Amino acid sequence: MLVILAGSIFGKIIGGALSKYVPILNYGESIGFGPTSIDLNILSFTLGFKASMTVAGIIGIIIAIFVYRKVK
Repeated sequence: MLVILAGSIFGKIIGGALSKYVPILNYGESIGFGPTSIDLNILSFTLGFKASMTVAGIIGIIIAIFVYRKVK
């Protein structure tokens, strides 16, 4: 999971740097749900989740997995 997370972050950084020259790298979709509050009288908390995947993020994940397999 750490390799996938690192690859996604790496892809986002590369996508941000190259977005001026290759705008398709920032194309993607978001999934998740908005904040939902739960109040139990003595305890109250808010839950939410959002994941955003871009083409650059997917490329970063693939590169990270490839590098991990070569190093391992």
